[in-house]
Amino acid sequence: MAITVQRFQSARSEAMEADVSGEVLSSLINIAGRQRMLSQRIVFKAMLALRQSDGALAIAQDTLRVFADSHAALVEGRDGLPGLFSPALREAFFGSDNGNGSGNRGVARKITDFIALASTALEAISRESAHAEDAVRTLIASADPMLDDLHRVTAVYEAESRRIARTQKKVQQQLIERIKSIAREAHIVSFNGQIVASRTDVTGREFAVVAGVMTSITKELEAVVSAFVKKTSAL
Repeated sequence: MAITVQRFQSARSEAMEADVSGEVLSSLINIAGRQRMLSQRIVFKAMLALRQSDGALAIAQDTLRVFADSHAALVEGRDGLPGLFSPALREAFFGSDNGNGSGNRGVARKITDFIALASTALEAISRESAHAEDAVRTLIASADPMLDDLHRVTAVYEAESRRIARTQKKVQQQLIERIKSIAREAHIVSFNGQIVASRTDVTGREFAVVAGVMTSITKELEAVVSAFVKKTSAL
């Protein structure tokens, strides 16, 4: 049963990856990279808000909303984004469990904790709470570890992008070779048909027309393959 589930999950991951285009991967990498900047901006604006700098609190709150929404989009998927489409990404965000409770802790929980810390700090500042300074100090202490975690997540997205690009190129090459093989077989059939037709009567001449059409089709197929090869080689 475990093997069946594992195979199902593997097949599901492969199907999801097949739908991830280069454009989508670029968007994911950009969003993941932007999270680093947003996390630092939240902390910086929280510090300014604590000092009652004009507009800092509103900017920090807006930035936190964007940060939280982007995290949800990366994990859950939305607006064309696939969510965590590979085992490597799921492990990066949620960690791995080796069965004895000592698995690696993923970054998703740490991001959730950071969002909670930021929310607490900004709420304390808005209420002018006596605990606001302590809350901001705690948020500041979490900034560097959060930045390191987000950097590692971005690196995983970049690695997955390179891996999928290699896989897709391999699949394209296999498809090209298959099409070439079909074209060669069709060409042989067409050529043999023309030879047979030349040795027969009126019915054979009708068959020759069919063979001629097949020849035209194989030539067009070969031209399409050649154009596709040039296009993919340029990528």
